Amino acid sequence: MRVDPSRFPLVWLDNTPENADGTDEVLADMSALLAREQPFVFLASGGFDAPEPDIEERRKVANWMKANKPLILRFIKAQLHVASSEDERSKALAFSRIFESFWGYPMLVVASTEEAESKAAALLR
Repeated sequence: MRVDPSRFPLVWLDNTPENADGTDEVLADMSALLAREQPFVFLASGGFDAPEPDIEERRKVANWMKANKPLILRFIKAQLHVASSEDERSKALAFSRIFESFWGYPMLVVASTEEAESKAAALLR
């Protein structure tokens, strides 16, 4: 995954494996976002066909999440996942239940970038 904060408070996540940054870099980017102490929304697409991270990487993410839980809950309003096809939406909706129970904020599935940006604006009001 790659974190793109250039349109903050809309933060795009690039889930394509060929663009992926390392776990440490992604967590540092997320820490920097939380350090702004301003609400924001993640926007993403794809990412359900990527290989599962190894146990050490998952442990790193879980530890980071636990250490930052209060800030995560305070500043991350949602992740809006753009899924244009019915198959993608089905995968994303199934994953969204697991996602929210782990991260503590919702993953909302939308059909287009325009819908994602509109919903993000509403969440940030």
